[in-house]
Amino acid sequence: MSAAHGLLDRISAFRIRLDALPDPIPEAEAVDDAPPALSAEVVAFRESVRRLVGAPPPAEPDAPLPKFTDRAHALLADAKTALDRQRAIAGDPHFAATDSTDALPRYHRATVAMLDSVVRMARGFPNSPSEQLKLCDGLEALLAAVRDRLAVQEAALAHRRADADRVDRLAGFFAALHTHQTVAIETVVALAEDVLADARAAKPIRFLAAHPHSTGAHAGAPVLPAPARFVAAHALNVAQVVARLTPYDYEWAARPLTPVVAALLMDCGMAVVPPDVLAKAEALTADERRVVEAHAKYGAELLLWRFPNLAGPLVAAVAAHHERPDGTGYPNALKGTDLPPLAQLLRVADVYAAMQEDRAHRPASDSRAALTEVLLLAERGHADKDFAEQLLNLAYYPVGAVVELTDGRVGTIVANHPDRVDPRSPARPVVAVLVDASGAALVRPEYLDLYAAGTGSVLRGVPTAKARELLGDRYPDLV
Repeated sequence: MSAAHGLLDRISAFRIRLDALPDPIPEAEAVDDAPPALSAEVVAFRESVRRLVGAPPPAEPDAPLPKFTDRAHALLADAKTALDRQRAIAGDPHFAATDSTDALPRYHRATVAMLDSVVRMARGFPNSPSEQLKLCDGLEALLAAVRDRLAVQEAALAHRRADADRVDRLAGFFAALHTHQTVAIETVVALAEDVLADARAAKPIRFLAAHPHSTGAHAGAPVLPAPARFVAAHALNVAQVVARLTPYDYEWAARPLTPVVAALLMDCGMAVVPPDVLAKAEALTADERRVVEAHAKYGAELLLWRFPNLAGPLVAAVAAHHERPDGTGYPNALKGTDLPPLAQLLRVADVYAAMQEDRAHRPASDSRAALTEVLLLAERGHADKDFAEQLLNLAYYPVGAVVELTDGRVGTIVANHPDRVDPRSPARPVVAVLVDASGAALVRPEYLDLYAAGTGSVLRGVPTAKARELLGDRYPDLV
């Protein structure tokens, strides 16, 4: 059983016991009016508390719970609300789909432990109103920390739901496209507008992932034929890059929707490639390579057949997004001025995004390595130089990247200095330092502008697994 399911079962069992009562939290009582005998609900609540925290049976089974003041009663009501929120998080299918490498379950377990501490404190409250007031200050602070942690978890899950929804919407479009079902291009246009809105709001690129054999975001999600989700996740990654490059291109700055839609559609022909081929760790055979390379031409023809109004630069770009300036690309070995400009933009964004995705045959690279590779490809005539250099506007490490500094500290990029004239600027961003050189998390972020400081720089990007280890206990939403 996964950690997520174990937590869900534990919290669910507790809530079932509490919900069986008219009111699981005792009514506020004046501390001077002790009741002659314990009510059944108070006895039941005390037993539920004992079971939740794993405490041994009390020496005096009939010993009453503390007589809570109004403030203590209100705080216990807040604790019950927090428990309900925690249960909703544990019951979210996107949370249940997490694995042992994910930072969110670890963060969740720590929050559950804090809620257990709240219940333990309540169980030990004295009857003295003045003493209760002192303990209420501590209980209130602990509940405030719990609420903050719940908000972090809820925000992280909201991001995951939104990401999965985008992947499934695009994957559903691909599936309908290939099975000749009724499908509307407006689905893709709406997704493109969402991606552009994120770019305009300067939100970080969230590189999405789905295994080639993936058929759903989680257990119970709509089933889609593989590898549609894998193809859709990559297409959305490319679209995010394109959306951030178009403002720097004179041709597309005023009409960015077309290139973003093209990015979402360019690999539609890949949805018929066998998942086993896309999941293969070894080198492809000649036949397998031909199957993969056929996707560009097939996808363009499929789009033109299903949506004749798309004829023009968009379909031409889909057909040619694997062509190269030196004529060594496919499917038609176009070169030089025969290459559609939009196709060359897509190629640059495609390579840059793909290198930052885990694949069966290699791990993901960081953004600086991906940028360097694209620039080298451009030098060799395998990519357009102008579009490749536009990636410098994203800097070596885009906003949101987790990086290690030369002094050993770790943080996340919060801003860059886009200055094409000064070659130092891409390596000297503004960093929110979150972990010190010894690996200890800071109490609060420390903001460092490396460009203004003039010393120090980013040493490298932090791999996802290491970032989760360093930041997961405090910032699971960042990793």
